[in-house]
Amino acid sequence: MLLAVLSFAFGLIVGSFLNVVIHRVPRRTFFGGGRRSHCPGCGAAIAWHDNVPVISWVVLRGRARCCASRISARYPFVEALTGVAFALASLGREPVTADGIDTVQVGLLLVDFFLLAMMIACSAIDIEHRILPDVLNFFGIAVGFVVAFLLPQLHAGRWIEKLAPELALEPLAVLDAFAGCLVGAGVLYAIAYLGKLAYKTEAMGLGDVKFMAFTGTFIGPDGVLLALLIACLLGAVIGIVATLRTGDPLIPFGPFLAVGVLVAHFAGGRALPWVFEEWPRFFAESPWGKVVLFSVTGLSLVALLWLRRRRRAS
Repeated sequence: MLLAVLSFAFGLIVGSFLNVVIHRVPRRTFFGGGRRSHCPGCGAAIAWHDNVPVISWVVLRGRARCCASRISARYPFVEALTGVAFALASLGREPVTADGIDTVQVGLLLVDFFLLAMMIACSAIDIEHRILPDVLNFFGIAVGFVVAFLLPQLHAGRWIEKLAPELALEPLAVLDAFAGCLVGAGVLYAIAYLGKLAYKTEAMGLGDVKFMAFTGTFIGPDGVLLALLIACLLGAVIGIVATLRTGDPLIPFGPFLAVGVLVAHFAGGRALPWVFEEWPRFFAESPWGKVVLFSVTGLSLVALLWLRRRRRAS
């Protein structure tokens, strides 16, 4: 419980930093925007007591003390979301045992925190600006390969061990990260290319391609396939609902990819066998399998055609 409380507090602090990233990175002012936080309305420096995560926003009632301009509710939301996400992630790790501190578990928990923070920041930026910045994607790729080398336990038990069991865990982890990077970028680039041929316009940005290259270094190629499946299912369902409500057929895909990546990272060990073994077995053996398969395929085609017509109309 103490670890969860400390993780929550740490998450609030990280969430406050993520708000700076979300605000400055798309505007390319991360290093040129000044060291201290400042009011987006009037540019005045923000005092420390007005910059306490969540609490300051509540005390100030969502308005800046300096000029009374409105402060977006995104700020406390990102801070609280990061705090809760960090606390939940800590429940799945045991860095402190009766024998002392388990450095591997500490490292894995830090990786959990890093991925959660990056997914929150990238999703928020994609929702607000419809971009996934290169600086975050390339930074994530670099960190992914460093983690694979220094913390190969993250990639333990993956497919690569079955192909080359004679190799040490470190090179196997780096190979898994490299394969995940290639598969993530390659599959999404192929989808973007085919979509451009079909719709005669950009169907998906290259930011999504680089984003999957970055996350693939952490979750490997099998995790990439699971993440893309989840993202496509969520994107189709929520995209239709969002289009019906707003009339805009173009929705950011980054948040759906982020959800898929987090599921693959935290629950891939349980979800992968179900998706790639039990579910196909259901289609092959159950009398209802083919009915479900053709129904889902038919509904997906209808949805795609409908969205295509809406996209052309817009």
